[in-house]
Amino acid sequence: MADKGLRGQVILATCGVLAFLLTGCKTNEGRQAKVARKAVTSLEDTRTELARADQEVDQALAAMNQLTSEPRDLKQAYRAFSTEVSDTTKQSEKARDRAEEMREKWRDYIASWEQEMDRIASPELRAGAAERRQTVRENFNTLRDRARDLQEAYEPFIAQLRDIQRSLSLDLTPAGVTAARPAFEVAQQRGEELKQRIDAFITELDTVTARRTGQPTGTERATEY
Repeated sequence: MADKGLRGQVILATCGVLAFLLTGCKTNEGRQAKVARKAVTSLEDTRTELARADQEVDQALAAMNQLTSEPRDLKQAYRAFSTEVSDTTKQSEKARDRAEEMREKWRDYIASWEQEMDRIASPELRAGAAERRQTVRENFNTLRDRARDLQEAYEPFIAQLRDIQRSLSLDLTPAGVTAARPAFEVAQQRGEELKQRIDAFITELDTVTARRTGQPTGTERATEY
């Protein structure tokens, strides 16, 4: 999740009459099955990067708060904070890139699925496939919304960290840190909001995975699509 934020989108389908499905069906090992497997892998990779991004936010906040705890070596604490600001930005970029890749893989999956639908002659099967496609699109939209929410929270958080970094670079003294305390509080609030949205994104990914495998997650009992 960089300054531009994180964009991620994901969808889900289950094993049925279609030739390529996400529950491990072995009926078709052609292009559609490969596209589906890539989509599932991108889902898992995106979750991994989000988890790392969440951890990096914690580390950045911890380094920031260390500055206010009257460290013995203020310069060293500031360097540690600056490192975390840089690392947080880099990790957000990795998460963003992974989410972009996920979006492309799922876009390919949808296109491949729709091509297969066009080849189904049975009206009953076409109707069922159309219903599942609608569910897939709803999942796509939900993850897109989570990505947008994350972007809206991430940009001000990084901007606030950088403002603190610049301010202290001009006055790296106990008095300078004291003067910056209100900015620290804002960064803490924005960091907590960001973590909530990262967690919401991860929860949605877990829900999609649970529905795909038929296993419950949290308080939700997974249902088949």
